[in-house]
Amino acid sequence: MKLHLKTGLVALMVLGACDGMIQSSAKVPSATTTAAPAPEKVRVSGKDVVIAGPHGFCVDPTETKDTASSAFVLLGSCAAIANASHRPNPDIPAILMATVSRKTESAPIASSMTSLARFFKSEAGRAALSRDGKAKTVEVIETLGRNDVFYIHARDSSTGTLAGAGDEYWRALFNVKGRIVSVSVVWLEDHPISTAEGFETLGEFTNRIKRENAVAVR
Repeated sequence: MKLHLKTGLVALMVLGACDGMIQSSAKVPSATTTAAPAPEKVRVSGKDVVIAGPHGFCVDPTETKDTASSAFVLLGSCAAIANASHRPNPDIPAILMATVSRKTESAPIASSMTSLARFFKSEAGRAALSRDGKAKTVEVIETLGRNDVFYIHARDSSTGTLAGAGDEYWRALFNVKGRIVSVSVVWLEDHPISTAEGFETLGEFTNRIKRENAVAVR
C-alpha cells in the first residue's frame, strides 16, 4: 500500500503539473506565415536537461514552458514550425511532448515497474493520465517496462485533448539526472499512425534524450 501510494504521488507530480501546462496553452504545431525559430533541442530545468526529438522533429519555442518546478516542451515538424521547406519533416505525422519534473528522491523508474503498472491501471492512475482529471476518459491499452523505461499505451477522450490531436498515444517515463522525464507520442486526428510506428518513434525520442544527457542507452 505504501509503495502504491508513493508511486501515485510520483505520477501526479510528473503528470499533473506538466499536463496542466498542456491544457492551458499548448496547440498542435502548424506552419507560420514567416520564418520562425525551430531549434532541434532545448535546455530546460535550469539548463540541466536537454530535450531533443528524432530526425524531423523540432522544438516549438512558443510552447516551451520552463518553471522552477517543472518543464514542458512541444515538438512538431521542423518544416512546419520554421515555415521553411528546406527543413526536414518527420517520418510520421505526430506530436511529441516532454515534461521534466523537479529533482526527486523517489525510487528510480527502473525499480518501480510493477507498482507503476498497477497504479496506472487503477482509477487513480487513469485520472492522473486524463487531461481533465477524470478516470472514465482514459483507457490503458498496455503497459510494459523495458531497459529502465516504463511505457504506457493509452487513449484519452477528455475535452482537454489538444486541438487537432487524436486520443491515442504512447508515453514513457524514465530518469535523467535525478529527475523524472515523461515523453509522449500523440497521434494526429486526421493522420492516424500504427501502434508499432508510435512505439518505435517513442523509443527514438527516449533514446535521443538519453544520449543528449549522457544516460546509458540499453
